[in-house]
Amino acid sequence: MDFLCPRFQVPFGLLRPALTVAILGSALTSVGCVRRVVEITSEPSGATVWLNDREVGSTPCDVEILHYGVYDVRVTKVGYEPLSVGKRATAPAWDLPGPDLVAEILPFEVTSRTRWHLALVVEDMSVDSVIERAVVMRDEMVVVEQTTPVKSQNTLSEDLAAKVERANGQAVEPGRPVEGPVEPVSPVSQPVPGIPGLEPGSDPGQAPDLPPAV
Repeated sequence: MDFLCPRFQVPFGLLRPALTVAILGSALTSVGCVRRVVEITSEPSGATVWLNDREVGSTPCDVEILHYGVYDVRVTKVGYEPLSVGKRATAPAWDLPGPDLVAEILPFEVTSRTRWHLALVVEDMSVDSVIERAVVMRDEMVVVEQTTPVKSQNTLSEDLAAKVERANGQAVEPGRPVEGPVEPVSPVSQPVPGIPGLEPGSDPGQAPDLPPAV
């Protein structure tokens, strides 16, 4: 450091920490990132892909993931049997905990790529296969019906109150007595029993051809 002016000469021991901080600061300001991509292909191609019950595209396709692990993969294509399988995305050595810190501070983007290839089988249209698929579909519908929540008694009462409110414009609270006078139910008119051949209102003890008794 003798080439510096004596007035501004600084010991090298003090410059070394400053240079280290400057280098780290430069690395952090130009930080890159790690992209984790799964490349999914199938035979034949053009199959629709669901990843964890989310449609992500048609094969071949690239799907970006956030974490490594096992994913539920479902692939469908007209004329082929649907395929459901679990596939694992494994981290490379440089993206394991510890070394991944170095990859995160690199001044460029790093990509981790996992490849999954799925082979589809031509759909079996035999009678036994069709019956088997129908049984599976029926069982799935039964499970859906069993998991559908049943309306509670309070919900049924609220529905009834809403219907009453729509009918007469007044809200009725379930379980609360009705206010005001209670209107009687109109009796249904019933025919008065009579004697066959006798006029209504005639005296049954008098012959029909005689004048009425005074």
